Amino acid sequence: MIGGIELGGTKCIVAVANNPLDIIEKKVIPTRDPKSTISDIVSFFNNFKISSLGVGSFGPLVINSESDDYGLLVAESKKGWKGVNIVEELSNINSNIILDTDVNAAALGEYRYGAGKLSETLVYVTVGTGIGVGILLDGRPHIGNFHLEIGHMLIPNSDNFRGVCEIHDNCWEGLASGPSMQTRWGIEASKLSESHEAWVKEADLLAIGLVNIISNHSPDKIILGGGVMNQKHLFPILRLKVKEIWNSYTPLDSLSQLISEPGLEDNSGIVGSLSLTL
Repeated sequence: MIGGIELGGTKCIVAVANNPLDIIEKKVIPTRDPKSTISDIVSFFNNFKISSLGVGSFGPLVINSESDDYGLLVAESKKGWKGVNIVEELSNINSNIILDTDVNAAALGEYRYGAGKLSETLVYVTVGTGIGVGILLDGRPHIGNFHLEIGHMLIPNSDNFRGVCEIHDNCWEGLASGPSMQTRWGIEASKLSESHEAWVKEADLLAIGLVNIISNHSPDKIILGGGVMNQKHLFPILRLKVKEIWNSYTPLDSLSQLISEPGLEDNSGIVGSLSLTL
């Protein structure tokens, strides 16, 4: 039996499974302060004996297992969590912990079992509480000196909106995440009508980021998940915007194939976290 944790900024999903697609039990835990959140996670796993634990966590965090700081959250992306070491806090569940970013884990889930099968270069983008990006090259996460933080790339801000990112203000996350939409329009994205002008603006902002990713990585597949992307009517608008901005510069595959919804729906992250144990 294996264990998995998808530790997100808003909620945490914990699960035990025989294999990543055969989940025995799963639970959703709100991500609050570190002490109470980790206490709830540990309580869940107290009822099971697992051989290993895969964790996909929000960051930025140290994912180099050879580092003395393996598992350390190094910035205040979630208030109160900077300085928490995820691996150390979870070590009493199991000593065999495999850690990666939440978006890398989701990308792995989609690569193995979802819409990203057979993709040599796979990009997974989550648009929700923040914007995160995981890139797999032949099934392995692309990691440089530190893991990728593509959600914090700077993009044009033509209407001078003050972005919500506390670190960079007007980065992609600051301008196009769920909290950014709520600040801009005064209402949660999920409550906006499909005809609201917000969706054209959101498609503009997301398309700029996707074109930057296409320019840099030439992916076979871009999968978009997260709470904002649960509004399915956003996909066709977004594809049209990408087509418009790219302007036939180089040939692209069918945009309905290149830019897709997750094949695992809302389970990409937890399936990917469980897959880390393999």
